[in-house]
Amino acid sequence: MTHLKQYSAQFRSGFTLVEAVATLVLLGILGGGVVSVLPGSNVTLTAETDRLSSHLRYAQLRAQADSYQWRVVFTNTTSYQIGPVIPGAGFTPGIIPGAGAMEGNLAEGVTTSAGTVIRFDSWGRPWSDAGTLLGADQTIILTDGARDQSITILAGTGLIQ
Repeated sequence: MTHLKQYSAQFRSGFTLVEAVATLVLLGILGGGVVSVLPGSNVTLTAETDRLSSHLRYAQLRAQADSYQWRVVFTNTTSYQIGPVIPGAGFTPGIIPGAGAMEGNLAEGVTTSAGTVIRFDSWGRPWSDAGTLLGADQTIILTDGARDQSITILAGTGLIQ
């Protein structure tokens, strides 16, 4: 019996699997909280840049599938509209995917320049609002006050980067 007590005492000096897993989970939660509040964390800015790029591609694809040009209009520094330009009727804002509304809004603290207008034709090429093909690349800059990220639409091809 004494030999059994010595044997079991020898192997009880470590952590159990449950304790080790609980410790790792707790460290992961604390680490995630620290990373999210570190200065220089631009998750929101990156997410908004990706979302706006997606909406620009949506307008471009709709123009390629439609007989009308599609237009993206930045109505102010935090919102934009997307819709077809119908001859005789003009610009008609449509529902923006994921927004469920006729106006897309950037996240709080993220802004861009107002007044930018981009049209796409049935080939996906970008046009100015004056009705001419873009002669130079169009860059849209989003900022959160500390950092900037840009979306570039190539003039010749309409590639959105």
